[in-house]
Amino acid sequence: MIKNKRGAALMQVLLITIILAGMATMLLRASLSRTSSARKTRRAVTAEMLIESCMAEVNALWASKSDEAFLNDLSTKGVHASPIMYVDREGEQPQSEYVCHIADPYGGADYTVTARFVSKNDKWLVEYEADGIE
Repeated sequence: MIKNKRGAALMQVLLITIILAGMATMLLRASLSRTSSARKTRRAVTAEMLIESCMAEVNALWASKSDEAFLNDLSTKGVHASPIMYVDREGEQPQSEYVCHIADPYGGADYTVTARFVSKNDKWLVEYEADGIE
């Protein structure tokens, strides 16, 4: 009779342990899923903000050009086989990409966004690539 009581108590303890372990696993999965989703969203928003900042910088660079320089830089029928972002004043070398260095306002690592011309379907597009996003 004593063995049966011990077996029943042990079975109840094991059953409660299994139920609690299952609940803890479900809570951890839900928590991890939310954290992972929030991290992905933060990365996407950060990348978008960095790219928009670099777009503004590239637009300011192009806005400072004269009409003739703007036309020559974006034309592929002239001297260059592809459009160029700007001409390096020191070496007079045409640059096909522009690198934006953006400082983290909270004192973290700096970010780098690269703007470059890419040919897709016989059209030239400006493509932005953000580096340094954790």
